[in-house]
Amino acid sequence: MRRILVWTEAELTGLGKTWGLSRIITEVDERGRVTRELGFDADGNLIHRCPGEPKVTDDYGVFDLATIAPSDGDDLEPDEFDRLWSQ
Repeated sequence: MRRILVWTEAELTGLGKTWGLSRIITEVDERGRVTRELGFDADGNLIHRCPGEPKVTDDYGVFDLATIAPSDGDDLEPDEFDRLWSQ
């Protein structure tokens, strides 16, 4: 079962300074691995998609190789993540 989590500077110090993102939305699989990422700038523009383009990193995602601890529920509905991904 996948989980959709929303991250901001409150959860990830340096998100803006390091990556230029105001928020990032991740799809996390049942093993805690991030499978897809969408990153947005302060104006709400999509500036990062992993895998895919556009990308704010060279060849990897912001959460590349990170394992996310289990949590209850989603921060965003999976259908909404899929809609954003398809734009």
